[in-house]
Amino acid sequence: MSGYSNADLYDGILGQNTDALRYLYATFFPNVCSMVKNLHGHESDANDIFQEAIIIFYRKAKVGEIDKTTAVLPYLMATSKIIWLKTSRERQKKQGVGLDTEDIIDESSIYEAYKTNKRKEFFYKHFKMLSPECQSTLKAFFAGLSFAEMAIKLKLSSEEFARRKKYLCKEYLVKSIKNDPEYKNISALDGNEPF
Repeated sequence: MSGYSNADLYDGILGQNTDALRYLYATFFPNVCSMVKNLHGHESDANDIFQEAIIIFYRKAKVGEIDKTTAVLPYLMATSKIIWLKTSRERQKKQGVGLDTEDIIDESSIYEAYKTNKRKEFFYKHFKMLSPECQSTLKAFFAGLSFAEMAIKLKLSSEEFARRKKYLCKEYLVKSIKNDPEYKNISALDGNEPF
């Protein structure tokens, strides 16, 4: 595996290049793992945290919040540390133990991105379990189509039927989400119902 420049790593993350991502894991993950273990975590925690950090980097790069001048390793390390400290705090709160940690600049926006990512993953897990018909109906609704437009696009008999179909699909999706045992963990991220 040859070395990658910072710009190559940036492009690799943004382009989801398998070789660049392997290089990141082989080269940078041991640093993150060591940091998480030093902060009383486990390798499995480090793996989850590092993956979240890469996803946050990808999303911020995709929307232009960061660019090729952003140093990849320090960004991933700082993001991983922030996510781990927040995760650790949440765990300790549940156990009734306080954790004294330093605050890091822009910590809240990174953790917000982390929470949003977790919610989206959870939502799409259940969305994919819907029938293709329900998926199409909800996609049309999320795209902002009126019920009249949905009826035409989805070849439904009427606007009222499109409205009813959307309602039933949404109710099924919400029920599926709320019946998932993982729902409580997603809700616990900030104490609010996420959906």
